[in-house]
Amino acid sequence: MSTGIDVSKLNTSGEELLQKFVEKMGLEGAVIATAEGLEMASYFVKDRDAELIAADTASLLSTVMGALEDTEKGALNEMIISGSGGFVAVKDLGEEIALAVLTSSGYKMGGLVIALKQFVKDIQAF
Repeated sequence: MSTGIDVSKLNTSGEELLQKFVEKMGLEGAVIATAEGLEMASYFVKDRDAELIAADTASLLSTVMGALEDTEKGALNEMIISGSGGFVAVKDLGEEIALAVLTSSGYKMGGLVIALKQFVKDIQAF
């Protein structure tokens, strides 16, 4: 899946882009991870282990994409995991990278989907 994202911008300006995105959308934080689970950029309001979250993101993405392929359900748009303390959402950005965002439990599901789509627009315009 190609989204027209310039990966070199993530390497040089990813932290700044994520900070603006997290603050604008009212998120707890976000990380951009490679398919191998390496952190490319991250920003969290509270102290979080971005390397661990990047590795978890890659693992989730691999598992879910495999399940979608095995069941012939097509390409992944986004996945949202609901926990008692909030949400973790993952969006495949193409180019072997993914975005994971963390939100509080009060965050609206529709707002989360919009936030994921907004990030793609933000990074394409960056």
